[in-house]
Amino acid sequence: MDFKNKTAVIVGGGGGLGLATALEFARAGASLVIMDGDQKKLEAAGAVLAGQKIPPPALSLRLDVSSAAAVAEAFRLVDQAALAVNFLINAAGLREVKMVYDLSPEEFQRVVNVNLCGVYYCCREAALRMRSLGGGAMVTVASVAGLTGLPHRPAYCASKHGLVGLSRNLALDLGKDGIRVNVLAPGTIRTPMTEAYYSSRAFLDGLDELVPLGSQLGGSQDVARAAVFLCSEAAEFITGACLPVDGGWSAGKSYAIGQSTPYTSAGSGSVGAVD
Repeated sequence: MDFKNKTAVIVGGGGGLGLATALEFARAGASLVIMDGDQKKLEAAGAVLAGQKIPPPALSLRLDVSSAAAVAEAFRLVDQAALAVNFLINAAGLREVKMVYDLSPEEFQRVVNVNLCGVYYCCREAALRMRSLGGGAMVTVASVAGLTGLPHRPAYCASKHGLVGLSRNLALDLGKDGIRVNVLAPGTIRTPMTEAYYSSRAFLDGLDELVPLGSQLGGSQDVARAAVFLCSEAAEFITGACLPVDGGWSAGKSYAIGQSTPYTSAGSGSVGAVD
């Protein structure tokens, strides 16, 4: 994978899967534009890059992806810095862990605004620029929750299903302009957002039962490498695909690990990382 003289825009790149993906793109030679809703995460990401002896991002921007105006302004700043948008990675997101009885309309809308509307805003801005370049590649990090239902996550599941549909539509509409659009569906990946789960023996036993490759595999680098592959020339005839990165979990019939595990009772996550 050689991405020299290319720029990757990583939305949600301040931590978790987004930061892991930024590292993989940088190792492949790409310049980075990192956008995240948390300024402290942006600063921490810069420190991680420095610790890996990777040049700092060409641009680091705090961004509220739920605002179309803020997204448009962020991409205007990319233009102002004379940076091309060759690759777009959408990795920002949040989730709720509530049943429909307890989830307010405002909470539902907030999750959808970030997880789905925010991706649309970023894809639109990136597509306008990629078209002028003669092409590009977009990868959106969805979830296995975009392939089936998960308990106690009505807004999260709805938004992740929406991302799969949005990506397939964009693949159809943008292909003639040389723009490829794919989506990743990670299973449970060990990130700061999911770290609490991994202290539960019951949770790990459940994963071992449901995931053919077991609970000990599945790191953020697996998702990051898949994103890099989908943007590379090795995937030049792949668009409209939804690629599970889940150790085989989605090959089975069930996502129910058990009501006693923290998977059904953990607190809400934050913008900037996804499962």
